Amino acid sequence: MKNNFLKTVLLIILLLLAVVLGQIIGDACSSNKYLSWLSASPNFGFSPVELNLSVIKLTFGVWVKINIAQAILILTAIISYTKIKVKE
Repeated sequence: MKNNFLKTVLLIILLLLAVVLGQIIGDACSSNKYLSWLSASPNFGFSPVELNLSVIKLTFGVWVKINIAQAILILTAIISYTKIKVKE
């Protein structure tokens, strides 16, 4: 039980670090002529949709912007996670 919790926390930390460091690296490389491809980022999702039921108003929407550096680091984090063994 404790082992599963530690592995889940480890995965969350690795993914958060990958996203944050990927954004920092992408922003830093955007002005470099040879590394600017790391900051290329497509936007995808759907714009907010509002559902008004007169008692409650709900708004749904998802928008994701991920650059290449983040994608590389997320894949690296997932591969690293599968290789890490947690002692009992």
